[in-house]
Amino acid sequence: MNLRGEITADGDPAEAAALWFARLQDEAATAEDWQAFEAWLAAAPEHAQAYERLERIWVELDEAEVAARGALSPRRSGLTRRGWLIGGGAAAASVAAVAIGFSLVSGDDAEAETYATAPGETRTFLLADGTNMRLNADSKATVRQSRRARRVEMHEGEAAFDVTHDPARPFMIASGDQEIRVVGTEFNLRRRDGKMSLTVRRGVVEVRPLSGGRREPTRVRAGERLTHHAGQPEVRVAKVEPDMAFAWTQGQLVYRDAPMSEVAADLSRSLGAPVSLADAATQELRFSGVLALDDRIALARRLEAFAPVKVEPQGRGLLIRKAL
Repeated sequence: MNLRGEITADGDPAEAAALWFARLQDEAATAEDWQAFEAWLAAAPEHAQAYERLERIWVELDEAEVAARGALSPRRSGLTRRGWLIGGGAAAASVAAVAIGFSLVSGDDAEAETYATAPGETRTFLLADGTNMRLNADSKATVRQSRRARRVEMHEGEAAFDVTHDPARPFMIASGDQEIRVVGTEFNLRRRDGKMSLTVRRGVVEVRPLSGGRREPTRVRAGERLTHHAGQPEVRVAKVEPDMAFAWTQGQLVYRDAPMSEVAADLSRSLGAPVSLADAATQELRFSGVLALDDRIALARRLEAFAPVKVEPQGRGLLIRKAL
């Protein structure tokens, strides 16, 4: 089978996974290649399983080339890892055998870097691999990058990621009890008070539990949002307008039937000043609208225009109460 030829959905999954993996590492890979790859993944559950197995072997094999140089290294026979993958399913099995034989499963010894923002502050960070990570106010993430993989732990907060494409080093994020796995895509991740929300603007993202029952990964595509509450078994995926989730990167907060308690908490973090609700009646209100963060007076007037509330100064912050 030619590397640039057609990869059919009814062939051997291991062989097809190896061919897809090699094709997508090629600098000549096109948008059509990625669309065809997504269609192949969606055609049958065993396709995604075969590709994931091969991907994990690949990142482990990165260390094997050094450990096995001069013994069973592919380079002794004039082959690269890419050449092994082009060989198809049997080659993929050989890769697995080498990986197991050399006991390559080891910890990630890359040095950790922690990125954080204070209330009222947003910052953009360029990671070592070229990925852009923009942190919303009062957020914290730890990043480890090695030759084998790129790993992020989202402690709390919100971040917009534009991940550099690198199939040989998957980009993985631990967020609460879930793991997010991508290769190259753009998405917004929010983790607040035990609730995770992930919105994809470009590409495809996989989400699965970090431990426990090995649920099949949930694939989240462009124009979709996944929500999950920590400790709950289910996840929900819905069609959305992705730009709403990214509005905070432009200094705006966009809501659709959100509880006023969520609005107040977001405003407290974004303004770096306390925004309080006067009573239980105010907490029960729902809000839909767009709030610009650059002018506090205009923000207060807009809140009053879109919800039955009054907004008053209170110390450094604001007090929101239900209008009589």
